[in-house]
Order: sequence, then structure tokens, then C-alpha cells
Amino acid sequence: MAVAKHEGLDEPTIAKVNNYEASDLSDRHKVALRFADAIMTQPGQISDELRAQLFVHFTNEQIIDMTVDVMKWNYQKIPVSLHTDVE
Repeated sequence: MAVAKHEGLDEPTIAKVNNYEASDLSDRHKVALRFADAIMTQPGQISDELRAQLFVHFTNEQIIDMTVDVMKWNYQKIPVSLHTDVE
């Protein structure tokens, strides 16, 4: 968060992201956040509806970039859940 805040992320934006469905964020941002949530929680359950929304707002390349970026920041979940992570 320190880096993000240094780059301009502010508390009002954090609040919007934390409750993005009810926020005034753009549809494009909401779809990206829905996708990130789905990748992190139920990647095998990404709906046809979400898939269609993605292709309205993003190119194939952008969707791949988002996927890799979300996965990059969440690689530690499996070792943490298995208690095999090291400091």
C-alpha cells in the first residue's frame, strides 16, 4: 500500500474499491475488480456473464495481463494455506 499511496492512491479511492459494486467507479473498473475477485476466490467459476463483460471493456491482451498481474500478487496463498511458507 505504501507504494500505491506514493503513486497517488488515496483513502477515498480505497473506500470505493472496498465497496466497488456500490461505488461510482466506472463499469470498466468494476468489471476488472469482479474479475480480480473471481481469480482470487473461484477461478474455475468465472461466469459467462463476467466473461462477456470483460470482452466489452478489454482486449484479449489486457485480460491476459490482468490475469497474470492478479496471480503474481497472489502466488503466496497456497504456501500460506499449507503452512509451508517461509519468511
